Amino acid sequence: MGAVERIAASLTEIRSRSRKLVQLNAELFKAELRKKAQEYGGAIGMLVAAGLLALYALGLALATVTVALALVLPLWLALLVVTLTLFLIIAILILAARSKLQRIKRLSPGQAGAEATATAATVRGGAAKAAGSLKPSRPAAPEAPPLGESLPGDPPTADSRS
Repeated sequence: MGAVERIAASLTEIRSRSRKLVQLNAELFKAELRKKAQEYGGAIGMLVAAGLLALYALGLALATVTVALALVLPLWLALLVVTLTLFLIIAILILAARSKLQRIKRLSPGQAGAEATATAATVRGGAAKAAGSLKPSRPAAPEAPPLGESLPGDPPTADSRS
C-alpha cells in the first residue's frame, strides 16, 4: 500500500470518526435538553399546585381583611380598599415580571458545548501531529553547493587554481 493510499484511508477514517463525534455531540445535546425539560416540568407542576393553594389562602386572607375593615368602615368602602390594593399589587408584579423577562438570556447547554470545544481542539492537535509525522519515504537529494564552490573530490577548475 503506497503513501497516497494510506493518506486517503486515513482521511476517510478521520472523516467518518468526525461525523460520528458530531452525531454523538448532537445526541448529548438532545439528552441534556430532555433532562432539563423534565426537571423544569416537575418544578412547574409543584409551582402550579403551590400557586393554586396560595390562591385559596389569599382569598381567605382578603376576606378576613375585608371583614376587619368592615368593623371600622362601611362594607362597600372596605371592599373597595381591598380591591384597589389588589390592583396596585398586580400592576407592580406585572412590571417586575416584564423587566425580568427582558433580562433572561438564552438557555445554553453546558456539557455539550464544552465537549464540542474539546473535540475540536483534540482534532486540531491530532491533525497537526499527523502532519508533522509525515516524512518522505526516500532520502532527500543532497543540496548543490553555491555557485563558484566545488564539492570535495571534484577536479580543480581554472578559477580554483589561481
